[in-house]
Amino acid sequence: MSGRPKIFGHLLTEVIRKGKCVGCGTCAAVCPVDAIELESGTPKLVGMCIACGMCYGDCPKAVFDEDEMDNLLFGRSRTAEEAEIGVHMNVYAVQAKDKGTLEHCQDGGAVSAILTQFLSDGGDGAVVATLEEGGVWAPRPTVASNHEEILQSAGTKYTPSPTMLGVDSAVTEYQMEKIAVVGTPCQMRGLSKATTKPFVEGKMSEAVDLKVGLFCMETFNYDSLMEFLKQEGVDASKVDKFEIKSGKFIANEGGKAVYEAKLSKVKNLVRPCCHECGDFASECADLSVGNVGTPDGWSTVIVRTKRGEEALRSAEKAGLVEIKPVEEGKAGMDLVYRLAKAKKKQLKKEE
Repeated sequence: MSGRPKIFGHLLTEVIRKGKCVGCGTCAAVCPVDAIELESGTPKLVGMCIACGMCYGDCPKAVFDEDEMDNLLFGRSRTAEEAEIGVHMNVYAVQAKDKGTLEHCQDGGAVSAILTQFLSDGGDGAVVATLEEGGVWAPRPTVASNHEEILQSAGTKYTPSPTMLGVDSAVTEYQMEKIAVVGTPCQMRGLSKATTKPFVEGKMSEAVDLKVGLFCMETFNYDSLMEFLKQEGVDASKVDKFEIKSGKFIANEGGKAVYEAKLSKVKNLVRPCCHECGDFASECADLSVGNVGTPDGWSTVIVRTKRGEEALRSAEKAGLVEIKPVEEGKAGMDLVYRLAKAKKKQLKKEE
C-alpha cells in the first residue's frame, strides 16, 4: 500500500457526512487510542487522532474490494453461480429441537442452537444484540456467556445495534480468547476487515472464532419507527415480536399479530445507508442465516467455510438441531437468489 493512510477526517467527509455510515461501531472498536465514540449511532472524534488509518481502513462503507475479501476469507473468488449470495459450500434447512429455544427465537432457532453448542465446545462468549434494559425495542450489543443469555437476546431487531462495540468489549473488558459474533451483512464486513490484513486488529483477529451473519434487506431508523408505530396506534412496549413476512411488516403480542402494514408503507423509515448495500446474504460470514427459502419454523443456513460446517455439525451431533437439504424452486433458494439479486441491483441504482 503506497501513500499515507486515510484517517478519521476522510471517514467524516466520505462516509459519515454522506449518510453512508451504518453505525456498526467498527471505527470505535479498532481505534488503538480510544479516540472515537458513537453518539446516537454516529462516530465522533473525542480524543487525539494518531493518524493510524485503522478507522477508515476497517470501515465497511469505505473502500471495499469484494473479490479481494473473498480470497482473504475463502481462498478463492466466487463463481458465476455464487455472484448473488457469495462463496459457499452447502445450504441447509435447520431447526432447533428444543421447544424452549423455538419459543424464544424468530424462526427455526438455528442461531441460538449453534451458539449454545459453541459455548459447550469451549467458546468463551457470543456477541449478540439484546434490548436496552428499561428501553422500548432499543438494541444494544451484549456478550452472552450461557444458554439463558443467548435466549434472552433471540429474535430479530429491525433497528441497528453497534455490534462491533460488543466485540471490543468481549476482547478488552472480558478478556475473552474465543468468541462467536452474530451480525448483519455490514457488521460482518466491518468485522472481516478488522480481522484480516492490512488494517488488522490483533486481539480481535485472534479471538473471533465464528462469524454468524444474518440475511438483511434493510433496517429502520429507530426514532422514525417508534414514531410511526405511535401514529399507527401501536404500543411498542407491548410488542413481543416484530417480523417481516409475505411482503408485510408485522407486530405481534402474545403470539398474535396486532398490526400489519405493507412494506411500501414503512419504506420511508429505512435508513439511507441501507440503500447503498448490495449484500443480502451476509457474504463475509462463516454461516449465513435467515428465514427466507425454508418453511415457517425453519432457518435457511448457508455454510461458507469449514469452520461454519464444523459448528453446525457439532450442534447436530449434540442433538440441538435437525438438518435437511433446502428444496429448490420458488419456496426454496430461488427466493433467496431473487432477493440477493434485487439488493445488488438497488446498489447499482444508487451508484
